[in-house]
Amino acid sequence: MTDSQTPARSRPTTAAMESLLRPQRIALVGASDKNLFSRRAFAQHSRLIGARPITLVNPRSDVVHGRSTVPSCQEIEGGIDCAFLLTPQSATVDALRDAAAGGARAAAVLSQGWAEDGDDGRRAQAELVEAATELGVTLLGPNHLGFANLWDRIAMCALGLDMPIEPGPFALITQSGAVGSSLVGYAARNDARFSFVVTTGNESMVTVADVLDYVVDDENTKAIGIFAETIRDPELFRTAARRAADRGKAVVMLKVGASELAAETAKAHTGALVGDDRVIDAVLRQEGVIRVRSVEDLINTGMLCAHTGPLRKPGIAVMSVSGGACDLIADQGAEVGLPLPRISADTAAKLTEVLPPSAHPQNPLDVTGAAATRPEVWRGSFEALAGEPEVGLIGAVTSLPTDGEPQRVDTFRAVAEAIAATGVPGAILPQIDQPQSEAVRLAKADTGIDVVMPGVERFVRAAAGLSRWSAWLNARDHDRVEKSTVDVTLDQTGPISEAAARDLLVGAGIDVVPATLTATREEALAAAADFGGAVVLKMSSPEVAHKTEIGGVELNLSGPEAVGAAFDRLTARAEAAGIALDGVLVSPMRNGGVELLVGVTRDDDWGQVLAIALGGAMVELLDDSALRVLPVSRDDVATAITELRGYPLLTGFRGSKPADIDRIVDTVMRVAAVAESLGDRIEAVEINPLLVDGERVEALDALITRA
Repeated sequence: MTDSQTPARSRPTTAAMESLLRPQRIALVGASDKNLFSRRAFAQHSRLIGARPITLVNPRSDVVHGRSTVPSCQEIEGGIDCAFLLTPQSATVDALRDAAAGGARAAAVLSQGWAEDGDDGRRAQAELVEAATELGVTLLGPNHLGFANLWDRIAMCALGLDMPIEPGPFALITQSGAVGSSLVGYAARNDARFSFVVTTGNESMVTVADVLDYVVDDENTKAIGIFAETIRDPELFRTAARRAADRGKAVVMLKVGASELAAETAKAHTGALVGDDRVIDAVLRQEGVIRVRSVEDLINTGMLCAHTGPLRKPGIAVMSVSGGACDLIADQGAEVGLPLPRISADTAAKLTEVLPPSAHPQNPLDVTGAAATRPEVWRGSFEALAGEPEVGLIGAVTSLPTDGEPQRVDTFRAVAEAIAATGVPGAILPQIDQPQSEAVRLAKADTGIDVVMPGVERFVRAAAGLSRWSAWLNARDHDRVEKSTVDVTLDQTGPISEAAARDLLVGAGIDVVPATLTATREEALAAAADFGGAVVLKMSSPEVAHKTEIGGVELNLSGPEAVGAAFDRLTARAEAAGIALDGVLVSPMRNGGVELLVGVTRDDDWGQVLAIALGGAMVELLDDSALRVLPVSRDDVATAITELRGYPLLTGFRGSKPADIDRIVDTVMRVAAVAESLGDRIEAVEINPLLVDGERVEALDALITRA
């Protein structure tokens, strides 16, 4: 579909984005009755009531789409702000120059045959960008389907003609035009309404991050949805996501195209845990972006967030005329982490007053079929549930209105009155996915209900995303992130041995198992005797990253004979492999506890990535890790630890010794500080294993690799 561009670029200014997405004077260049995109774009824009005027440009036809044309942008009286270029690739640079001469400071290029088409296309796109830069024109695309700004009555796009044209609170940004057409079609069937719809295509100059950064400040936009295969400006994306959070606007993202990082990052175990999609997941979690897994969830979650804004509390309550729907919601909610708080005795008493005797007060709440003919049951139940301090959103499961069934409109009205009376947002939804008919739209308009969801599953997923985001937003001010540094240096050049890595970590205040670097058999025997008890012997060499893979570790050695023989084996293996040792490390043997990995590796796009994982030597087999992009806060690290599937092992599982979580967090923060202090000089810093045994949190092995 789309292709990557050169990372170095000049970000468009706010003024440039204004010319592109809020143009006052627009030209449709290359307009033609024979061009499908031209016909569709003209028809799309013509659907708008009070549409912004456009001029059709075609030097060969006096009339196109039933309208008079001009032969050149330079002949448009008063000039233009933005040109919508429908010209073939070979004619686009000339058309761009003409548009710039006519005053255009922005252009949307729809044609294909650019960077997505191989080397020749990449060269052509580079020439197009060079010309645009020279002319001072900002480009959207190429290889996309345009954009719509529905509050300003502009729809310069070739998306499907079923796109909703009534303006709304949700901005949609998509790299893929074809997916964009599917998204707006689905939105139309579910009465979702947009502030902006922007397709970005090859992103030669304007990226998803640029559009996000721009629409965050739009007063009509309350939430933003993104479909993307890649994020080409990670720094701006994170900055824009934070600004959205500052304004209480949810960002919902469907990120596709997962791939693994290059193989060389697996020099440390940490690299094997950090793949592109895992890093993206960590970034989105840290910045409060709601990640979804389907185009349907992108629209539904975005629209729900746009209408509710942040919830006062993350708890969700549901009332339904169907007990089966209550069971479905409970089951599906458990799968996606939907918080369904238990109701209090006071709330149960209030519900008893309004529900039929057969009803059982709980959450989800079966209001029974009696509610179908008694709207007061809906209102009374909603108001009782809204009184629960942990409830921030209430869903009502009922059949949607159809012609000839006005009682269902009464249900809408009762729920709307309860929303107004309590201030707690609500949503209405049927049990099974159901497109919104004209009767539903009329019921919404008549009663003031804003949110009708397609069905139970879509509501559960959307509400879970909204709940997580609201909880994250409420805790955000208490989670200050400050870049931490320690005074550490790398004096020598070339690879770093474990002995040198250990010294550096000790200097950073990290507890490391005692060790003595020995050069001879006699020194090893003396060191083992000093430690007493069983010991471990390990090769120490800048040339060896993973010692166990070459037999570079000897465990659980007791007595001079065993220690001496192990020393001989290690030195012989090193000599046979041509490995130059700086010595053999002797350490006391540690047993018991839980083994973790704590490491930082570098991602080309996102920078330093922290990994916390369970498993020690089996870390890749267990594949139980939590990632964060640096810098991080203590709260963020503590939360990451709880995300491990093996977290119960740290909490006294089945009578084991509970770990000192604060000490683990201290160690992780110091590892992060070492990585941040060394910065671009290193590729990775890793402790594996980090032994956790009650209050003991001790590094048993250390690895640092240079960039």
